[in-house]
Formats: sequence, C-alpha cells, structure tokens
Amino acid sequence: NFIFKDCNMKMLFLAPVLACSLAFGADIIAKDANITLDGKMIGKIEVLTPVEVVEKGDKTSKIKVNGVVSANYLAQLQRSIEDPEVFVAFNDESEANFKKVKDLEDDYGEVWYQAEGVYEVPNDALGGDTKKLYVKAQQIYEETCSACHRLHEPNSFTAAQWPANLAGMVDAKFVALDETDLNLVLKYLQHNAKKVK
Repeated sequence: NFIFKDCNMKMLFLAPVLACSLAFGADIIAKDANITLDGKMIGKIEVLTPVEVVEKGDKTSKIKVNGVVSANYLAQLQRSIEDPEVFVAFNDESEANFKKVKDLEDDYGEVWYQAEGVYEVPNDALGGDTKKLYVKAQQIYEETCSACHRLHEPNSFTAAQWPANLAGMVDAKFVALDETDLNLVLKYLQHNAKKVK
C-alpha cells in the first residue's frame, strides 16, 4: 500500500507506470479474481487493488496485499481505517486468511489489525494499466448512471458513502453490471471521493 502510493507520486512527476512497477515490484489488479492460500480458494481480490508481486509463475503468481481488517468483521481487508475501499473479500471470517502486523484502534475505540496477506492469483489478473482502467470506469459510470438521473460528481460523496449509493441502484435493478465493472466504477468513485475532514 505504502509502496504503491509512493510509486504513484513518482509516476506523476518522474516516470511512467511501467518503470515504477518494475522498480518496486508493485502492480495493480486488472480484474476481480479468486485468490488462493495454501491451495485453498479463500476469497476474491478486487480490481485496482495495489499489490506487490512476490513470485511470478507460469499460470499464477504470489502477491502480497497490505491493508487493515476490523477485529469485529474479519471478512474483508480494506485500504485503511479511514478509507473503506475493499481490497480482498474473504469467503469466511478467519484470522487464518491474513497475517496480523500490529493492532490499531480507531477514533471510537474499535480494534483493527494492520494486516498483510500473500496469496496466489491468476496471471491474467495482474498488470492493470491504472490510467486505462480509470478511463473505462469513468465511461461506464457516465453512460450507465446518466441514463436515469443527473450524474453526481465523484466528490459528491465520501469513499464510505459510495458503496451504499451504488448498491441501492443495483438492488433497485437500475444498474446491471458484471462484478468487475461494478467494482471498477466503485473504485473510481472512491478514489475521487470527497475527503473526510
């Protein structure tokens, strides 16, 4: 996570994405994909999740993902306590799905774990071009959502508010997107969302 953010800053000012990715081993997930741990499928990693490629194989690669997990809800690894962007959704709530790095506490006294996981993913899920994925996400968002109502700017809502807003449209059957496209739009909106003060 830290490496990816640092990489992004360098990308904006010094070097193209590829050079940054190669130099630091950082990569981006190009599409939602199943992840395995010790040969067992334990969940899904979501599009636009920053990862570090640990070991490249013929068909699959080992990747490392960093983030936080709520002690009260072990079913997902997200970007940070403040930013609820989901990186990995686990099939079950188990501490075996990730490694605790250290305990954290939020402003309400809730316990979180700074966590990391090393998982296997199919190689075709790696190597996303962030810029192209953002362009695709913006296009899907504009075409899909402006069909029914005035388009909200991404910064109209916070990163925590966007998932419920999109879920409401999906539940009402106003939006029909496959899982990767829906998550891609959600990530685009969260990455450009109103900042919490």
